[in-house]
Amino acid sequence: MIIWFLLCISVFVNIIASWSDEPHMLISYIAYINLNDAEKEILNRIFQNGNDSHFDNPITASVWADNIKPHNPNRTSYSFNFRRNELLDIFNEWHYVQLNYNPMNINIASNHLRAHKGKHNAMGILKHIYRILNEVRQKLGHGTYYSYNFYLRFFIHVFADLHQPLHAINFFNSNYPNGDKGGTDISINYKGSINKLHYLCDNIFKTRKKQWPNINMTNIERDATYLMSSYPPEYFGNKLILPHDKIKYIEDIANESHDIAVQNIYSFFPLADLKRNEQYSVNQYFVINTKKILNSQMVLAGYRLSAYLKDIIANIPPDL
Repeated sequence: MIIWFLLCISVFVNIIASWSDEPHMLISYIAYINLNDAEKEILNRIFQNGNDSHFDNPITASVWADNIKPHNPNRTSYSFNFRRNELLDIFNEWHYVQLNYNPMNINIASNHLRAHKGKHNAMGILKHIYRILNEVRQKLGHGTYYSYNFYLRFFIHVFADLHQPLHAINFFNSNYPNGDKGGTDISINYKGSINKLHYLCDNIFKTRKKQWPNINMTNIERDATYLMSSYPPEYFGNKLILPHDKIKYIEDIANESHDIAVQNIYSFFPLADLKRNEQYSVNQYFVINTKKILNSQMVLAGYRLSAYLKDIIANIPPDL
């Protein structure tokens, strides 16, 4: 049913935005396929009773959080003409957490030092949603389809975002006294075109740049299956041994992503001299290695998301 619906809506054209819709949908598909039939049925029912027919299943629901953002004509064009321009910019900070990377040890303003604290960032909002939904404990009369759709759509989306390394870092040097915003202020010359580092990581160097609704779900199913065969659970070893305290573990995921960014992405660049008005060329080794890391991060996110969803689903009231 889900695949048939998505094939019906996959006739529109491309846009460019965020950790692209294609990775989000692949991650959600991997998580969904690792649920059992009873869990899938509950999740399907919740999304089918949501308030937006375009995102009424676990796969398209994964991109809703980006599609409610206000349209920025300087960044992208809409791929559809059936939806109005949204106004919901209040949730933008939920998509990332600014864990500082300050190798030059410059003085950083206090607001940047505490940017990763509190609820209104990827780490904080994931903890909050997971805690709230787990504490329902199947209590009758608690929660509505509206609240579950809102929370689950954000949880699925932001959980994926947290596994994109540049969503968990803010780099500082003398040229970036307020940080580089996870690579959005670093320009890369890749195959003769100039793009932001963050953008290239969001779409895995333009190999996963398709956007909803121009995504063929047969391809999503095929690609997710291939990715899972390339990166089976045993590939990740202890990374899939989740602790009992999954709320605290969200911090570990954020720190893990931050470390990947430091060790495998920023290490390629001249950190002391990095600046906005320069363009940096990347070699084939960097591209191949980064693509491999980002593809494995997608699969890891899907496996982990499935475990978190199992907990949430187990606590949904039977009368919902």
